[in-house]
Amino acid sequence: MKTILFLIASLIVASFSHAAEILYSKYQDEDSFKRISEHLTGKENPGRYSIVRSDPDQRDGYYVALKLEDADQADQVVSLHIQFVNPGSMEIQSRTLSTESIKKKRVLVGLTDTDWAKSDRVPTAWKIEFLDTQGKTLFSSQSFLWSSNAQ
Repeated sequence: MKTILFLIASLIVASFSHAAEILYSKYQDEDSFKRISEHLTGKENPGRYSIVRSDPDQRDGYYVALKLEDADQADQVVSLHIQFVNPGSMEIQSRTLSTESIKKKRVLVGLTDTDWAKSDRVPTAWKIEFLDTQGKTLFSSQSFLWSSNAQ
């Protein structure tokens, strides 16, 4: 009986998505992304990161860097759902971003659209969910303030 209960509990725990490790979150300007190779080739070199931006043509913005594990199944990700709260507001904003499958162990997610470009604003709280083709959350990450919010 204990074995059956253990197996059921293990399956339940395994069915929940887990959190990717947060390396840092901060405002970054366009110059922080430029490398020597970009000056030579004209193409952005993302280095060890897969980069997903809310406006792919804009580099200035607020970024969250995450470290992924094999269990995250990042190669199955097709979109990201970002929820955040602007400074001085209680309203939750959200955006869904399409992306190619993530092939690296580190991902940089940037809010780079008009609200965040050329500004040092940072969200009060945020949550990022990585979704597969069915819209199922494979893994997620969230700020401390988001996790302390009773939802």
